[in-house]
Amino acid sequence: MRIRVASWTCECRPTTYELCGAAGQGFVRRTDRDKRTVHETSWTLTAPARHAFEQILRGEGR
Repeated sequence: MRIRVASWTCECRPTTYELCGAAGQGFVRRTDRDKRTVHETSWTLTAPARHAFEQILRGEGR
């Protein structure tokens, strides 16, 4: 399965976020370049994944 990155935050910050998806499902990936870690949310339907990504952009995500 090929994962597509649909949206992302600016690479100028040490922590970046990406909205990723494939086959009608999606997840949010967080990359912390300072700590050299990558974390991903659980796979879910595209709409809830997009909603979670938008909450992160607004500073409301957890």
